[in-house]
Amino acid sequence: MNNYGSDILFPVNVTTALSKEWNAGGKINVKSIDKFDQVIVSLDIGGRYLINENNFIELDGNFGLNRNNSTAVVLTYGNEQFISKNFANFYEIRAGALQGVTGEGGYVKFAAGMTPTLYFTSYFRTFIEINMSGSIGNLTDDFMVDIIPKLELSLSTFRIRLDFDIGVMQEKNNDVQTIALYVIKAL
Repeated sequence: MNNYGSDILFPVNVTTALSKEWNAGGKINVKSIDKFDQVIVSLDIGGRYLINENNFIELDGNFGLNRNNSTAVVLTYGNEQFISKNFANFYEIRAGALQGVTGEGGYVKFAAGMTPTLYFTSYFRTFIEINMSGSIGNLTDDFMVDIIPKLELSLSTFRIRLDFDIGVMQEKNNDVQTIALYVIKAL
């Protein structure tokens, strides 16, 4: 993942099904700042309960492993609705607490989003993720809207996804523009 500058994020994610309803996973994020002048490492551990095939509740904890990274806890509800064979819409609401999400002086950060998805074949799909977020306690400084077009190609047992994150709204928050390439492999 890259923000068009010299910062790079390498996420490594592993998720497994514990039962038909429960999933658990972990992610290690290694972020370099200014061409590896600083390296920040964090661990995200979470669990997901599948209410039914279209709804889930998820709880994640994010912990800094080096430097003075902040901790965060995030609760998520998600819903996916298939409108037709080739079109679905995914909705998600989140509430996060602690300084790793809210920033200095924030109490709770709320986020809401939707992701319309077009399935062109079983091998290719496009998404447009639209997210809005803001912190109680930092609302004027922290409010953002992100528009994230995505392309995904499925090949055999893995998928390749390309994301473009475009931060919009406030000029001071408008520098969040990233490009990401994911390779997703089923184990």
